[in-house]
Amino acid sequence: MNYTNGNYEAFARPRKPKGVEEKQAWLVGGGLASLAAAAFLVRDAQMDGSRIHILEEAELPGGACDGLLRPDIGFVIRGGREMENHYECLWDLFRSVPSLEVPDASVLDEFYWLNHDDPNYSMNRAILERGKSADTKNRFDLSDDAAMELMKLFFTLDEALYNKTIDDVLSDEFYQSNFWLYWQTMFAFETWHSALEMKLSLPYKMALHAGLDAVRGTTLEELLAQYDLI
Repeated sequence: MNYTNGNYEAFARPRKPKGVEEKQAWLVGGGLASLAAAAFLVRDAQMDGSRIHILEEAELPGGACDGLLRPDIGFVIRGGREMENHYECLWDLFRSVPSLEVPDASVLDEFYWLNHDDPNYSMNRAILERGKSADTKNRFDLSDDAAMELMKLFFTLDEALYNKTIDDVLSDEFYQSNFWLYWQTMFAFETWHSALEMKLSLPYKMALHAGLDAVRGTTLEELLAQYDLI
């Protein structure tokens, strides 16, 4: 799969690789990366599934994919994934996987239809003190100094952020902003986390910035738990 500025290459079916019938694939770990690689090998490389081997030490596949019903301990959720429009590889894969519940539809189809009919929007972005509304009024409330701190972090060289925490580069004034409240609660960041990780996340999550105040722009609605769905 090649991604360009258009869909000319993206929708073309790859040629079957020479000698793929004699080859085998060994994938270490049963997480999403290996499972997706296996699916692409079947679809794009036209490799027979019997020649794909996934090595996983845990009892269940899925890696860090969350939302699993365990009859012995209950429903286990370590944290959800904020699916959004720019997960190109995932949506590309989902368009090839048939839905379990909707006839003649792909997983991408059912995902898109559900989120089109019921778009994600939070009427109360965050609560504090065990139930009190944060009352953010859908504002970032970044002071000029806090905004400059964020911009400085954005333009800092990666090497200058090695072994530094977010506390090392951002101040209490930034932490008082609604932007940090949105960012922290949506992407599970803590002040002791890597400053480099946050810096690298800023452009990656840029498409979601406008919707941070109400969790708009994410496609969180799913018919099944993420473990079962993905």
